[in-house]
Amino acid sequence: MTTSQAPRTEIVAIGSELVSGDTVDTNSAYLARHLRDIGLDVRRHTTIPDQVEDIAQVVDEALARSAVVITTGGLGPTVDDPTREGLARAVGRPLVFSPQAWEMVQARYAARGCPLGENARRQAYVPEGAHLLPNEVGTAPGFVVETERGLVMALPGVPKEMERMFQAYGLPYLQERFPDAGVVRVRHLWVEGLVEADVDARVGDLEAQANPRLGLAARPGRVLLRLTARAATPEQAERLLDDLEAELRQRLGSWLQTRQDSDET
Repeated sequence: MTTSQAPRTEIVAIGSELVSGDTVDTNSAYLARHLRDIGLDVRRHTTIPDQVEDIAQVVDEALARSAVVITTGGLGPTVDDPTREGLARAVGRPLVFSPQAWEMVQARYAARGCPLGENARRQAYVPEGAHLLPNEVGTAPGFVVETERGLVMALPGVPKEMERMFQAYGLPYLQERFPDAGVVRVRHLWVEGLVEADVDARVGDLEAQANPRLGLAARPGRVLLRLTARAATPEQAERLLDDLEAELRQRLGSWLQTRQDSDET
């Protein structure tokens, strides 16, 4: 499994508060890590305001490049939650009222003991033909729209809601939809006692490899080596990482420190 064979994927974070810098977008980083692990090739993150025109344009452009587009935010009940309208326009589908989505919304309001205002019905409108993703934390369902151009998945913007919906419903949907995407595994190694240029001089040719892939990043007092392998199974990916790590240890010797298997950076 090569990167070129993996489903190209983009993440679109929707929220004027994200664009202004008032709120930090943690959702995109979370999704990118989990999408990577199931073999999807995340190529781009985009942050846009809560504007129907921006959403429609950006998602339309993303579908021209990628097989999967995942959005976060803008699914709430207020007029400044326009993601449904923007996505419907991007995929060329009418926005329709879903009785099933309305039942989900009503059940969530009842469970939380909240009054059901008229604007709550906005959360039950989805692009025609959408597959619903239940929201077990908030009130607004997410959804998936399959088109000839690609797949669009809409998730909520509140991190706890997004993470629960993605883990319980979004991730399994993508794994079933792309069973041959393979897996990606990442390993981190630290180099101490050499600057980045010295490390590059010793391992630069390995950075040109496509799989497994090696990346360098300077950190205070040390250099991070990021090893990434793509394969059909986790075991195959780990073997690729083992081989690359062995070569790095041979070239860098005692400068190479104990490995970090987390996403520490």
